[in-house]
Amino acid sequence: MLSLSGVVKAVGPYGGYKLASTLTQRYPRILMYHRFSVEGTNGAISKRVLERQFAYLKDHFEVLSLTEALNRCSPSRSRSGRSKPIVTITIDDGYRDFYEICFPLLKKYRFPATFYVATDFVGDGIWLWHDKLKWIIENSVDISEPLSIGGVEYSPEYWRENKEKLWFELVSAMLKIPGQDINDLLERISFLTNVQPPKSPIEQYRSVSWSELREMQNNGVSVGGHTKDHFSLGHLSEGGVRDQVIGCRDHLSHELGDLGRHFCFPNGQPSDITDFSKMEVKNAGFESAVAAYYDRNGISDRFSLSRHGVGENWFEFLKSVWGVDRLGAQLLNRDNKFDWGDV
Repeated sequence: MLSLSGVVKAVGPYGGYKLASTLTQRYPRILMYHRFSVEGTNGAISKRVLERQFAYLKDHFEVLSLTEALNRCSPSRSRSGRSKPIVTITIDDGYRDFYEICFPLLKKYRFPATFYVATDFVGDGIWLWHDKLKWIIENSVDISEPLSIGGVEYSPEYWRENKEKLWFELVSAMLKIPGQDINDLLERISFLTNVQPPKSPIEQYRSVSWSELREMQNNGVSVGGHTKDHFSLGHLSEGGVRDQVIGCRDHLSHELGDLGRHFCFPNGQPSDITDFSKMEVKNAGFESAVAAYYDRNGISDRFSLSRHGVGENWFEFLKSVWGVDRLGAQLLNRDNKFDWGDV
C-alpha cells in the first residue's frame, strides 16, 4: 500500500503538482536556504543541485523579490491572467559561501533574493554562537568535570562517547536560555574542555564582508536583518529584544543605506517568535519577518511568514515549490516545526 508521499510521487508528474499549484495560487513559496558548498558537504547544498533547482524555477515559476511576492499575493490584488506560481528565495545568517556559490547563480538566472544577516557577524565580527560551540566540541576530547545545562548533566564519559550527537543536544538546550547566558556558558565549556576558539571564525564559518553586501545589494539581493548576535528573541528580556532588533537595523542602515528591509527570526520556531518581538520588528520599520517553518497560517501574519526549507532532496523541493506542503498544512494541519534535539 502506497504511503502519502508515495501517492504524491506517483501522481505529481501527471497533473498532481499542477493541481496543488492551482489550489495554492495565492500562496508565495518562500524558500529558505542556509549553507552552500561545491560538493554539498556538511549539510550544505551543493552547487550542482542548487543550479538544477534554479533552472527548474526559471522554467516553471515566477521568481520575485519578497516585497513583490507579498504584494502580488495580497488578498486585494488580482491574480487573473497569471498562470505561474510565485517563488521567492531567502537565505539566512550571512555566511560567505552565499557570495561565493549562490550569488553567481542568482546573477546567471537573474533571480532576486533576500539575504538575512546577523550584523555583528559580518566582516571580521563575532562567531555565530552555535558555530563556536561546534568548533569547541570537535576540537575537544572530554570535559574536566560534569556540565549541567537545562537540568541535564553531561559527564566527561558522555562527552567522550557521544561526540556525534552532542552538538545537537547542546544547541537545543542552549536555545532555551538568554543570549548572555549562552556566551557565559560557551566560556565555561571552553574552560572545561581546555579548548580556546580563535578570535575570528575559521574559513568554514566565515561571513561575508560589508563591501560584498554592498555589491550584492546593487545586483538584486535585498539584505535583511537577522538580529545582531543570532540569539533567539523568545528568551531575551524586552530590553534585550529591542537592542537586538534596533541595533541590527541601525547597523544595516549605517553600512548599506536607509532602505526598506525585511527581518528573519533566529532559529525561527514558535517559541522564538513572541508577540512582543514581532511588535518590535514592526516598530523598527522592517517590512516583514519570516519564520523557519510552515504551518496552516501561511502568510496571514506578515511578521511570522511561513517558509519552506530547501536541501538536496529533489522530491522535497518539488513538494515545496508546487504547493503540496502548503496543502498538507491546510488540510492535515501538518507543519515542519523543528527541534535540534530531535535530530
